Amino acid sequence: MKLLTLNRLQDINLFFNFCIDASLETDQPAAPNMWHTDWSEHSHTLPYLLFKESRFTAPTGEFFLLEDNGKIIGCSGIYVSDFSKDIAIAGCRLWISKEYRNQSLAREYFLPAQKAWAIERKSKIIALTFNEYNKNIIEIWRRSRLGENRSPRESRHIFYKNFNKLEFPVTIQYTKQWLIYEQLTDWNFDWQSLKDCS
Repeated sequence: MKLLTLNRLQDINLFFNFCIDASLETDQPAAPNMWHTDWSEHSHTLPYLLFKESRFTAPTGEFFLLEDNGKIIGCSGIYVSDFSKDIAIAGCRLWISKEYRNQSLAREYFLPAQKAWAIERKSKIIALTFNEYNKNIIEIWRRSRLGENRSPRESRHIFYKNFNKLEFPVTIQYTKQWLIYEQLTDWNFDWQSLKDCS
């Protein structure tokens, strides 16, 4: 498997095909956000975010792809938050192809690369956010699942030093989110300022 950034992908159709396949998983709540045939007119779609907006564009963002045997099998982005230049939001629009799930690809590929990206840019906090429908995933980061045989976290892994969970939702990108984070330095943020009051 090979991790690369979107701007280094030679054939953009490989990415579009990945998005189309993801959008067909209609049992997944995020599937409609992956593709639309007229994506340039649908701001909720991933191609729109990548090609019409600048959230994942250098120097304040990056979008990563995972390739296996010439096929895109996963994606995830990171960006400097709009509420603090010291906080990087990682794991954005994370999607792994169905047949590759439960292989810890986010843990082993995307999030270490994004943590390195945040550290290189001197971010003080790296955070992951979750929607209401997938906030139960937070528990995966807190503890191992029953019967799971996973190697201990190393310094390259997110939450190696510390794991912090907000006990209340916040509003980020106009959306109610649940947030977990790792402090990369001895600094904290007033999360109450983002508290979702809906």
